[in-house]
Amino acid sequence: MGVVGRPAKLEHVPGVAKALLAPDLSEEAVGGKADVLIDTVGGGILRDALTLVRPRGRAALLGYTGGRELTLDLADFFLADVSLLPVNMISRGEEVAPEVLRLLPDLASGALSLPYERYGMDALGEAVERLRTGAAVGKIVLDMENTGD
Repeated sequence: MGVVGRPAKLEHVPGVAKALLAPDLSEEAVGGKADVLIDTVGGGILRDALTLVRPRGRAALLGYTGGRELTLDLADFFLADVSLLPVNMISRGEEVAPEVLRLLPDLASGALSLPYERYGMDALGEAVERLRTGAAVGKIVLDMENTGD
């Protein structure tokens, strides 16, 4: 299941996943409760998605582009019995380095792709606006050598 916030991003959901818009996220759309949730958005979308995880299921939080704050009804959260696990890759550099090295050949061959948008420093405003509005697909890369001269 790949959940996106804008219709334009539906085409970027990998083919092996069912593509859904966040407002359409429901137990019926998912096909029942999920064992695992991997959330890169946070905020209200995470709050809503947590209700779709089965008791004793796990939710991994990898990002917070949808908001840095999460408000939960603690009684409901306790009763749901879902483990919420923050994944902090910054503090796990040495731990994940071997896995990153293992994936590099797949990235180089194109078997694995990471979407990104590249901008020169002269287009910094546009890059920030695409991040701010959620229009960016993947990561934003600033090319410090390309100043548009």
